[in-house]
Amino acid sequence: MLQPNGNADKRHMEIPLVGGNIGKTTNNDGKCQKIRLKDYIEMMQKDNRSNVIGYAKDWHFQQDSGTSYDMYGLPSVLRFDWINNEVWSGGEHDQIGDYRFVYLGVKDTWTPFHMDVMSSYSWSANICGRKLWYFVPPGNEEYFRINRHTFLEDIRTAQSKWSDANVTSFIQEEGEIVFVPSNWYHQVHNLEDAVSINHNVINAGNVELLIELIIGCLLDVDRELADCRSYFSVMEYNAQCEKILAADIRLNLAQVSSLLELIIDDRTNDTDECWVCSKHWSLAECKKDTNCLEFMRSVIHGNCTCRLGVGEICDSCLHFMKKYEISVAAECLARIRHIKEERN
Repeated sequence: MLQPNGNADKRHMEIPLVGGNIGKTTNNDGKCQKIRLKDYIEMMQKDNRSNVIGYAKDWHFQQDSGTSYDMYGLPSVLRFDWINNEVWSGGEHDQIGDYRFVYLGVKDTWTPFHMDVMSSYSWSANICGRKLWYFVPPGNEEYFRINRHTFLEDIRTAQSKWSDANVTSFIQEEGEIVFVPSNWYHQVHNLEDAVSINHNVINAGNVELLIELIIGCLLDVDRELADCRSYFSVMEYNAQCEKILAADIRLNLAQVSSLLELIIDDRTNDTDECWVCSKHWSLAECKKDTNCLEFMRSVIHGNCTCRLGVGEICDSCLHFMKKYEISVAAECLARIRHIKEERN
């Protein structure tokens, strides 16, 4: 349906809904069903709705509506995003897909205890409403494990473990952005009717964690398929592993390799330099060294002319980031190629 100005009427967009009752259909198993935005808003306006209305989340509003980054300016620290904020994002060379979402929920809807996909960073910007967040540092999620594959959905039912698990909680107000580090389990509750914009992010800061995730999953696949591995040729077996990885964690070695090659090709259009640490052969180790980090900060700050108040990143900082991204991407790509060689 078109509006008088010729644009599509977004009220008739379909949104994914988790939980609640729609007509005669009840859905409380975490699976999504589709509903028109117009119908959901009408449900929101009714009284006594929180127990039946469900939660519209992981809605690809930006992609579905053609919304670009230009529609909502990002703080400079959130712009380094290899998934969503590159020239190839959403194009024919994009093998990862769209990880920009809108969450729309009434009071008391919530997201169960979880870790974000692909060991990604994420951020959540509250457009309106207030949210209550619970965070657990990496590793401490084990306090809430039920079995090998399952954690508690609601850690509020195990508050006796909070002290040992070092659970942190806080309230996010309207207009605030919450940054979620990679591999931090969290749980989120809408204290009021709320709308937020959420992005998952892979960049030079966490791509090594993605590689580690893939390696760990490959080992799991090898263990599960050990009894039937001999029925496949090496090429067939590795192809099946790639399919399983894509289905399980949404990315496989080929997709990550393609992304890293795109990063290197794009950044080397602007510079033929890379960042080299004189102390460590691996930048992953370099980032763990406080002296190395301090040296990088001094190099950046010594030439920085950014105007952060207006969200502008200076040419010097952009140049440094491109050098650094080339080095990180090249190191990760070499590691993936080594993994492939070992498996052939």
